[in-house]
Amino acid sequence: MSQDVAEFTAPQLLTTHIFDSAPDALEAVQAADVLDLGVRVYNRLVPDADDAEALEEEWVVEVYTSAPAVDPDSDED
Repeated sequence: MSQDVAEFTAPQLLTTHIFDSAPDALEAVQAADVLDLGVRVYNRLVPDADDAEALEEEWVVEVYTSAPAVDPDSDED
């Protein structure tokens, strides 16, 4: 490889926030964008605290030092 190629440093996870609603998660994503930080957002179902048989949705926002690199040739499952 050429010596001109810069070393790639993977983004470092700064913090993880969990939100009860998508609008709250969106606000966190917009704040990270203003600060030029990378984010990873996903939702998941967790047991409801009040009803053991029910599930509730929560949104997870992971904030990184920069945008994570994505290989455009790879398919995520």
